[in-house]
Amino acid sequence: MKTINRLKRIGFIILSIFLFINCENETEDQEPLFFLSEIRPAFFENLNFESPEVVGNIVEFRSQLANTYQNLEEGYLNDEYTSESDLEYMRLAGMYYSFYMLALGGAHNDQYLTFKDIMGNPDTGYYSGLASSTPDFEQKELEAMMAEAARVSELAYQINRYNDKAFGFYISIKQVEGRLKNRGLANDPEIHNKVIDYVGVQLVDFDLLPDWNVLMSMVALTNYKDSLNTFKNPRMNELLLNVNARLVPGALPPLGGLYPEIFGPLYRFDLNLKKMDWYIQTTEEFRTAEIEELDTYIETLEGASNFIETERSDILQSWDDLYTFEMRKEKLMEIKQYSEQLKEGRTNIQKPALETFINSKDFKRAYQCYSCHKPTGLNN
Repeated sequence: MKTINRLKRIGFIILSIFLFINCENETEDQEPLFFLSEIRPAFFENLNFESPEVVGNIVEFRSQLANTYQNLEEGYLNDEYTSESDLEYMRLAGMYYSFYMLALGGAHNDQYLTFKDIMGNPDTGYYSGLASSTPDFEQKELEAMMAEAARVSELAYQINRYNDKAFGFYISIKQVEGRLKNRGLANDPEIHNKVIDYVGVQLVDFDLLPDWNVLMSMVALTNYKDSLNTFKNPRMNELLLNVNARLVPGALPPLGGLYPEIFGPLYRFDLNLKKMDWYIQTTEEFRTAEIEELDTYIETLEGASNFIETERSDILQSWDDLYTFEMRKEKLMEIKQYSEQLKEGRTNIQKPALETFINSKDFKRAYQCYSCHKPTGLNN
């Protein structure tokens, strides 16, 4: 029993660090923990799937994280946690465990990780409980992992009253789960409607969240193999209106970390880039009104990219994947040139080739979790 209680205490302390509590806030009656300053960096470093060492440690790290969370949930179900702080730690436990599974599932969808990287060579599925000889075992085991991630994150967003941030994790997880189950399908209207409702209806503390966090719900919004970029769903225009009207770069307060300061505007850029791809490819004739609408989107892209370059230059220059920002600017230039040709009355001109870039690994690098959470070397 002492071992279980100690695990619960350790789990609470681990998750408290995600609230950015630092070592100076410890009180004398707290049990000294030598790893206090190491846990948070260790968690985010374990999202670095570019590292062979990290990938080689996924099975062990995932199992340890799962065991810690399961001990915490057992205590919660036994009504052991009653204070606000205990419930908040429990919520954070669910958020970060489900976040790790989200990272694994997303990286697998984007072909950064294999099944073996994530699960090893099990005789029995950790999440499905199925024998490895079961037909389609790997697919079923990954689906079971994402189902567990959805269950854990759903509990997290309602465990201590409705929580916008935790619900954003849940929405992202449902997106990744949908992509995993329906690899060849372009659209999942039910999931898209959940995302749009979140951004336009259910997000009650919008001004208290940084824009990258809101846009987190859209990271997996598009199946990158979908040439329609999900704008086949007419409600996507409602979502885009909310993004462009409310998520103006620099308008919301920074709430921790440096890379989110460029990823919020970058995700905004990308969502509009996908809209422009859809708009250009599906518009048969560009008259004055259509060209004016095209220019409106161009202004939005320029606003996001200019903000990143001028207001967040140091952070941008420290980003490992800076070259992908330059690739985005090249696409913007192609669109601007296309608009100028249309204004000159030219009709038989080649449309900008955006789809190949949108579906590329270079584009998706910004959507790998560690890309946002890696240390910058700059002062926070």
